[in-house]
Amino acid sequence: MSKLDQIIANNARATQTRKKSGFLSQRARVLLLSLTCLLVAFVFFTQPQVRIALETLIG
Repeated sequence: MSKLDQIIANNARATQTRKKSGFLSQRARVLLLSLTCLLVAFVFFTQPQVRIALETLIG
């Protein structure tokens, strides 16, 4: 191990920047979950049987 590798290994800030907490950040997970829920709701509510059932309940 070279001197530079030892300095980087012992430096807390350098270690934090090299580590990745995960594939997606918290904000990206929330956005992905929201978009998925909206897509599922859109597909569900555009089905003919569901639209007929909602029309009978509402009107």
